Amino acid sequence: MSKFGMVITFLILALSLHVQAQSQNNFAGIPFGSARETVIEEMMKKGYEPYGQTGVGERVVIPVYMFGELPVQVDFIFNKNDKFYAFEIRTGRVERARLSKTFEAVAYMSDQFTLKYGKPSGAPGISETSTLKENVHNLYQEWFSVKILDAYTAVIQKGGRYYAVGSVTHRQLATEAESKRSREKPVEAPVF
Repeated sequence: MSKFGMVITFLILALSLHVQAQSQNNFAGIPFGSARETVIEEMMKKGYEPYGQTGVGERVVIPVYMFGELPVQVDFIFNKNDKFYAFEIRTGRVERARLSKTFEAVAYMSDQFTLKYGKPSGAPGISETSTLKENVHNLYQEWFSVKILDAYTAVIQKGGRYYAVGSVTHRQLATEAESKRSREKPVEAPVF
């Protein structure tokens, strides 16, 4: 292969890796680091009604979002600079008799995470026969293939009910220092 051919091949490979990395750093096409207003606007364009929109540090919540075939709640989480740095998806809570539905949901979430983030770090860590700890994220699977993201799926037992949760956090944005602009006191608007 000529030098020119090798350079072209290398550039194509680098571009494809960059595109793959970009596709992993978002939720529903909204990239990590987006401003709160951008997240709200993009979700409204998709036909969803977000709530919990006010105040720095508040979550923006989509109460019913179709995650493929699974209806979930999505929480967009913002850092001190009001940048989108993490999301959590969770199913509705079910009683012990329907625990199998929670495990079906967490398996489905895990399959979707595998499609986006690559192979998980190992086999599922819990099953329906596992003893689940109360009020704790009982980890089902984790993904370590994307270096800047923490991604996992889990089952939570709370108040005798169970639900599945999937979480992805952008590490750099999570620990980003607060900017001077975000520390400035907002100008109060008149009440009339």
